[in-house]
Amino acid sequence: MNLPQRIRGEHALDTLVAAVPVGLAVALLALFIIPNYVRARQCQREVATLRAVADHSASRQDELRELQSRLQSLRQDVAKRGRRLPGSPDKGRLLESLAQSADMKGVSAHESRTGPIRRVPVPGLPGGMASRRTVDVDMQGSFETLFDAMRTAEALETLVTVRTVDMVRSPTAGAGEGVHTTFSFDEYFAASAGEETAAAKGGEARP
Repeated sequence: MNLPQRIRGEHALDTLVAAVPVGLAVALLALFIIPNYVRARQCQREVATLRAVADHSASRQDELRELQSRLQSLRQDVAKRGRRLPGSPDKGRLLESLAQSADMKGVSAHESRTGPIRRVPVPGLPGGMASRRTVDVDMQGSFETLFDAMRTAEALETLVTVRTVDMVRSPTAGAGEGVHTTFSFDEYFAASAGEETAAAKGGEARP
């Protein structure tokens, strides 16, 4: 073997000897880096998933707090404006309220008439039924006093609604008694009130 060939052989051997450690180093790095890279990607995906779950949970917690606040507000509103249904007509407050209004200054005449008690459907009530009677009232006096009488009846703790109001001013009457008014109220009771009234009279309540 001549000298140039020997030099080339030795150079190739040196290159091979140098390449082996580099290859081993690359292989070892690949064995560590690739699995770590894969695990890092998995961890990133898991972090993103957990962050989304945490954000969703926080959002649901905010919605829950808002619903609880609205529920508390509705409960306070019901407690403030809610009306109860008396168990029997003698526990109703409408006639008493009208009598008290009739005794006030500014009322010169008063007459009340109550109709029969009948069961009627009322959406939103437990059982969906209640008893109702109509109360017609004729009152004469000043407009302010009659308006106060109607407003007082509507503000009762029992359920009372105004069906109609008919006011007629008399041109010949004095200023304090110049308005003749006919009120028609609906007064509500518990659903069993009509049945108890009919039984007390020896009859049956009609729907």
